[in-house]
Amino acid sequence: MLFPVTIYNANGKVKEVLSKEMLHRRHWKIFHNNEKNHTSQGAGKRTVSKELKARLDIQFPAGLMNNRN
Repeated sequence: MLFPVTIYNANGKVKEVLSKEMLHRRHWKIFHNNEKNHTSQGAGKRTVSKELKARLDIQFPAGLMNNRN
């Protein structure tokens, strides 16, 4: 449920009043735009650059990850 919004200027006088109908239209317009931009396939597979993988392999050798004490 949306309620009318009153916007005041720096002097405390009413600058603008937004009706609930205008807020309703604005909300659904933004919602539909966000839905169009959102993919239903998810984030996808992320890849690691060769340089980063090499640095991580040096920091964390393969044997270290397999030995769980």
